[in-house]
Amino acid sequence: MIKAVTFDFWQTLYADSQELKRERQAMRTRYCHKFLVEQGHDVTPAAVNSGIQTAYRLAETMWYQHRGVTVDACILRLLSSLGIQPTPPVVEHLVHLTGEACLNVPPVLIPYTKETLAQLSTKYELGIISDTGLTPSRVLRQLMTADGILGKFAAQTYSDETAHTKPEVIQFHSTLKQLNVQPSEAVHIGDLVWTDIVGAKNAGMKAIQFSGVTGRADDDALCDAKFDDYRQLETILERL
Repeated sequence: MIKAVTFDFWQTLYADSQELKRERQAMRTRYCHKFLVEQGHDVTPAAVNSGIQTAYRLAETMWYQHRGVTVDACILRLLSSLGIQPTPPVVEHLVHLTGEACLNVPPVLIPYTKETLAQLSTKYELGIISDTGLTPSRVLRQLMTADGILGKFAAQTYSDETAHTKPEVIQFHSTLKQLNVQPSEAVHIGDLVWTDIVGAKNAGMKAIQFSGVTGRADDDALCDAKFDDYRQLETILERL
């Protein structure tokens, strides 16, 4: 019997696009360049943009190694690439600026998600298991608060807070412990087979792939079900 449902964030609850990512990158460059110049540093926008790309690569590398990384660590990499000696106030403000860019150019809540979560929360314990990059978990919480869905989740697990990423089993088990359910009583929903589906199955959970944003519907026997429209989810869970 299913008692809990956990969700990935990116491309599962919220849709992000290359256009939004480019706009966010440009905004982060503008914000960070303006601040560093105000601090007396002789840096160009191109150098700051390159430094932010270096920070992205750190987050991506750690993700492929299944290791979480804080935004602070990414900002330290940015400053190092620019030859700037970090100080706590500068790092803190740059972390704030990178987060503000995502609030100003946010991903979009996927259609019918809010209504579905409201209905599911009356039947199941709900949780989030999400990897992060240059967008800290506090910003994800702000986005969900603004959209009125944060309160539906009784447990939240983010890689920048745990130093682990999916498919590490600890990400799933620690979430289920918060929800007070056994892995056999839970199902995880996400878009990526090699992180969401593999991680959930290794953790002893059921796993459902969502393909409504990426169009990805991998032919993978690990998936217990697949869907591309949130109006289908409740029926799928009832079948499981």
